[in-house]
Amino acid sequence: MPNPGNLTRQLAAVADSLGPLLIPIEQRNQLVDLCAMTRLATGAASVSIARLDGNALLYEAAEGAGAANVTGLRLPSDRGIAGYVANTGQSLVVDEVHSDPRFARDVAERIGYVPTSLLAVPVVDAQDRVLGVVSVLDRTVGIGDPLAIASASGRVAAPLLATSAAIATLGPLLLRAVADAMDANETTLVSALQRLADDLPAEDAEIASLASMFAQLRALPAATQQAVGRILIESIALATPRRRW
Repeated sequence: MPNPGNLTRQLAAVADSLGPLLIPIEQRNQLVDLCAMTRLATGAASVSIARLDGNALLYEAAEGAGAANVTGLRLPSDRGIAGYVANTGQSLVVDEVHSDPRFARDVAERIGYVPTSLLAVPVVDAQDRVLGVVSVLDRTVGIGDPLAIASASGRVAAPLLATSAAIATLGPLLLRAVADAMDANETTLVSALQRLADDLPAEDAEIASLASMFAQLRALPAATQQAVGRILIESIALATPRRRW
């Protein structure tokens, strides 16, 4: 007799690999549109946006030369100019990439476009945590300061990348919780999610704890759910900083 918990755990393992594919197509399109606008504004050959995912950079969107090959690419975050920016949180402008030892030429050749110049800026959240990198390849004459434009694009990309990371993480976490709850013969996910939160790294633990709280909320009367929902919406609005351009 198959063990349902074991089967669900196998599904959770597969979901870990497929997590990035769970991101809604509308969100991906917004990132692609942002790449396109940045490319037009800087006169660049190509623009890409990568999300920092553990020890790797996952390229969520790109527009221009090599875009089809770079989208979905996953690279170690300790390689390349974009990796340097992700690790240091510092913007970088390199006008002759072939003379910079940080440039990953083999990756560029694999993508099918080797740039001459590269501008990269970190995407950071309100707590100055690096979420990803915006890369601008072979900028030319645009409508303004390319570094300022890329930095503005990074600020717009920040909430999109944060949402992408949460979505990519939440699906596998829920499946793991289901498997754990089934193994423990539990009828709700509250305890399983909290156990996961206790064993996970800080960032994933926050998502698991939040999911556990929402699981508890679902068991409360409808009027209480609505009241808590209004409090959450108001709290988020108060905590959200005004966008600076």
